[in-house]
Amino acid sequence: MDTYWQTETGGFMLAPMPYRALKPGSATKPFFGIEPALLDPMTGKEVKGNNVHGLLAIKRSWPSMMRTVYGDHSRMTKLYLEPYPGYYFTGDGAVRDHDG
Repeated sequence: MDTYWQTETGGFMLAPMPYRALKPGSATKPFFGIEPALLDPMTGKEVKGNNVHGLLAIKRSWPSMMRTVYGDHSRMTKLYLEPYPGYYFTGDGAVRDHDG
């Protein structure tokens, strides 16, 4: 099963659900309460539509989100929150295909 998650996210962020069709190589759709976004790396603006690519970010916080990096809170904010204000920056690229 293809999923997307990070240690920092505390669980699956994108995952196929039992009622959704599986698509090999794709994590399919966001898990409950997760609002992913693709950002243009040059402008930081959200990329809309299908058949697009960009940097994967998450809008808003979620319950399992990490709160800090032990002993270095400034590192957490510098790496994950400051690059694109208003988003959690994953550091990963992503593609939204024709299925969305």
